[in-house]
Amino acid sequence: MSKRSPPNDSPNQAEPKTLPDWFALDRLVHDATGKWKAPRQLDAVPVAACSQWLLDSGSLTARLKLLSAGVFSVEVVDELWATLPDREFRSRFGPIAPDHPFWSRRVILSGNGEPWVLAHTLIPRHALGGDLGQLIRLGEKPLGEYLFNQVGLTRSDIEIKRIDDQNWGRRSWFFLESKPILVTEYFLSSLLLKSPPPELSARSR
Repeated sequence: MSKRSPPNDSPNQAEPKTLPDWFALDRLVHDATGKWKAPRQLDAVPVAACSQWLLDSGSLTARLKLLSAGVFSVEVVDELWATLPDREFRSRFGPIAPDHPFWSRRVILSGNGEPWVLAHTLIPRHALGGDLGQLIRLGEKPLGEYLFNQVGLTRSDIEIKRIDDQNWGRRSWFFLESKPILVTEYFLSSLLLKSPPPELSARSR
């Protein structure tokens, strides 16, 4: 993994936190493709409440804001440049050189002061030209709120991974102007034990 910052970009590395080992950055950038599966390929099927969270194709940010009655926050763990050593994983972003830098952003999404989701975003540097350059300056603004307000946004199928007995992860690639953005979300048991709010209309996303 490389931690390097091109000129005029300012990585933000927060104070060390107590986070699960599986959310360590070194593990995230080595994430093997085979561990993620389409929902129909899972050996262990999530219970209904979990599935409603994991398989919803709308804005997670909007659902969390609704569930928390607006008491929602984004805490940045770190933001920095990294490379992806795994060739198969890297190829999911298209033909990219092994040393091509990716903008990596880890955050904690909380409702009512309780951590609900750990999220990780990866964006290849070549995708950050023009208007998309603002994605590395989000700070504590939620990425989902930006994405779901963009005309022409498309999304890949959702892939799921069971982390342990209590936590599940999902990931999907978003495309703006044909440029890839990988968003991986790890749903903590503190959220999965809650019933999701009703489905949101397209306008409210």
